[in-house]
Amino acid sequence: MNSGLRLLGLAAASIVLCVSARASAYCLTRTCDPNSGSCQFEGNCIVSGKPLYWPNSCVSFDVQKDGSAKLQISADTLDTVVTAAFARWLNADCGNGTHPGLSQIKDFGQIDCAKPEYNKSQPNANVITFHDSTWTYTNTPDTVALTTVFFDGDTGEIYDANVEINSADNDLSADPTGAEMDLNAVITHELGHFLGLSHTAVSTATMYMSYNPDMTTLDPDDEQGICASLPPGRSTASSDCTPRHGFSGECATPDSGCCATAAGSNTSGNALGTIAFALGVCAWRGRARLRRAARSRRS
Repeated sequence: MNSGLRLLGLAAASIVLCVSARASAYCLTRTCDPNSGSCQFEGNCIVSGKPLYWPNSCVSFDVQKDGSAKLQISADTLDTVVTAAFARWLNADCGNGTHPGLSQIKDFGQIDCAKPEYNKSQPNANVITFHDSTWTYTNTPDTVALTTVFFDGDTGEIYDANVEINSADNDLSADPTGAEMDLNAVITHELGHFLGLSHTAVSTATMYMSYNPDMTTLDPDDEQGICASLPPGRSTASSDCTPRHGFSGECATPDSGCCATAAGSNTSGNALGTIAFALGVCAWRGRARLRRAARSRRS
């Protein structure tokens, strides 16, 4: 694996193929790039490389100010959904009355920028946004949402995380009964990626790889995973909630050291790579696009 900064794209929504679930433990996201061919696996989990982690005891997020006009979901509604989903993860039971070692999630407010990026020298934001008009990731046709995490390839320290929701192709609602897919369930899965988890093969888990409306309820496998990713009582360098290099709600310019993503692609160079995992749904409608697992689950 190349040293330095690596970029990992995770998506809670498009794994394209259904997998038969078998009993397996949670999976942490690690620095080893599965496209390299050198990663070690135990079951479906990569076990080589460093696990990804947030260095501080506080993490921030921002919702994009436009919301989804197509789905009639406002930025305020998205903010409410995201806040509740983070609370589910932070309230996970780690045993003996303890919870994951992240003391606070800070909402930095609504922002202009609507693309996933990490600015290596200027301020940043951890954005959560809809894409109403087009979904540009052509190699992930069944994607419901995509989470992109930027991290240090040597240590696993997470620098930045962003969630994109494919509202161009999918019918979602914050009302669990109001659309084909429950936005609360999708966001809860995506924030598992945001916090350092990968997909599990446990079919009842929120971090399973195909959509299920029950993803809003964490499975014991999910709780074990988040407690391993963010151990209770862990020591951190800081309680500062500010994104790396400061906060900005504007998209960076290409000449300012900004790294944007292309889901499912690898970027040549000494320090930067991309890997994409997608939250998808198994066949129900036949072909591509959002595939709805016959009342199964998402990815």
